[in-house]
Amino acid sequence: MIENMTLDEIDQVADIWLEGNLDAHNFISAKYWKSNLEQVKREFAEADVYVYKVDDAIAGFIGLNGNYVSGVFIRREYRNQGIGKQLFDYAKQHHDDLLVSCYVKNFKALNFYRVNGFSIKTEGLDKDTGESEVTMIWMKKD
Repeated sequence: MIENMTLDEIDQVADIWLEGNLDAHNFISAKYWKSNLEQVKREFAEADVYVYKVDDAIAGFIGLNGNYVSGVFIRREYRNQGIGKQLFDYAKQHHDDLLVSCYVKNFKALNFYRVNGFSIKTEGLDKDTGESEVTMIWMKKD
């Protein structure tokens, strides 16, 4: 079931965010992700965050700032079960277009976004990490 995140769930969502980033971005220091955790919690409070629950436990989430997908993260034990696709489908129902940024070295995420209808819009460098990244776009078809 997908529902709005409550403020009481920020710590759980932040734990999923940290776990996901550490797993997906082994080319970036773990210290970087851990040092950004408190800022990310503050940003969650201001963003539209939708959680996917299995038996009242948060299995994953998608965070949106307008039409920008700031992240989609799934707990390890729930990955590869279609939850990420369901979260994106939910976001697509409420937007005519979506943007997402992804590190070029994160091959699994790049493929996931492509399979879900995203295409590369721009390429550049992430100023905080120095890593190459792409911004991808999905647009609703008429």
